[in-house]
Amino acid sequence: MLAVALIACPVASQRAAGESLPACLAAGERETIQDAVLKTRPEPAALLARLVYAESRSTNFADDARVYRAIAWGVTNRVRLGEASSAMRRRYGDGVAGVIFRKGQFNPAVSSRSPFSRDFLCPQDLARWGLATEAAQTALRGRDNPFVQTGWEREHGLSLVVNFYYPGSSQARGPLAPWEEDGGLRFIGEVSISGTVLPAERVRFYRLATPPDDVEPSTAPR
Repeated sequence: MLAVALIACPVASQRAAGESLPACLAAGERETIQDAVLKTRPEPAALLARLVYAESRSTNFADDARVYRAIAWGVTNRVRLGEASSAMRRRYGDGVAGVIFRKGQFNPAVSSRSPFSRDFLCPQDLARWGLATEAAQTALRGRDNPFVQTGWEREHGLSLVVNFYYPGSSQARGPLAPWEEDGGLRFIGEVSISGTVLPAERVRFYRLATPPDDVEPSTAPR
């Protein structure tokens, strides 16, 4: 557990002049949410921002900027592992779109049965959308990843923190993730995001217990 003081991170009250919400999308009668979104050919940052916006709202802590940033980093950790490892690409998907729409992974945002899929298709809160876009852009740039903590991660410039769970969500099955005792994952404790601790009661993060064996060391660690 990190010994860092907890400081409130309120939602941004003002956005840059000219910033606007993205276009609302709708799935047709025979379309999936994935079809409806991907036919617009979204840029990776815009697609990731939609996911971060919807997933953050599902946590029940949608006014905490750290939640947005942590979720964005968690998604891009999967993306970058997939870029470096064919085994991880098969497991988590290829690229931002492949990771986001991997079956069963981000159901709060992309399942038609979830109320938060409406937030994914049609973000309505400009301030929170600003938090989501900032988080997505920062994570995609890849610098100063707060989840690069172990020796392996520093050597390879990658993070093995790929699973996360929202204890405060209305869809949560309990305070702990269903995979809490999974030998392949390790709960990492609380994490410092932008210099302040994100409580595990808001998001619980898990690191792969065993790194993939088909990754070469990076010459430019993030």
